[in-house]
Amino acid sequence: MAPRSTFLSAAPAKAAVALAMAALTLFAAPGVAGAASAPDAARSEFAVQARAAGLDAGQAKSLQKRVDSYLGKEKGKQVAVNKITLDKGAEILLTLPGEKYAREVGAPKLTSAAAASEYCAYTYVCAFESTWFQGDKKSFFTCNTLNSIPWSGTGSWINNQRAALRAKFYRQDKTIGWISPGGYSEDGAAPWGWVYWLSPC
Repeated sequence: MAPRSTFLSAAPAKAAVALAMAALTLFAAPGVAGAASAPDAARSEFAVQARAAGLDAGQAKSLQKRVDSYLGKEKGKQVAVNKITLDKGAEILLTLPGEKYAREVGAPKLTSAAAASEYCAYTYVCAFESTWFQGDKKSFFTCNTLNSIPWSGTGSWINNQRAALRAKFYRQDKTIGWISPGGYSEDGAAPWGWVYWLSPC
């Protein structure tokens, strides 16, 4: 991502905002922010998925806490133990405890950046929490939609769209800070500090 040196100075401010939001989430009443918690039947299914993935009770609880944290910040619906669907075709896929790369429950464990890069579906732009496609993953599909980027620090992204489609990276004030090359393109070490929103095209 070309303008790193220009925008990296914004990272501390974004981190401070994230800490403040996290504090508000901790003290908010359950169910007030974001989408409602999954119904009991769904929770039971997620517990089955967690056991099938080899998670113990502590790991399952930790994973669910991370899911709830995302749901407390933006509207969405938990559809699997580590997956949230958002508006307009977007989704969040969380890494399972002890793993570096996000994957669907039941899919083979990913062990390399190359394998993870293939897990960004064609026609999508994927943003990753950490470098080289590690960490939680957000996938975006619909053009001209501002999708929040909740992370600071250094992450990564993949544009797996047609060559004519370029991902747009927005500052906090929703002005465009940078536009990616057309698909296929990627950056394994991209600064999220200044990026608050991303539109796939």
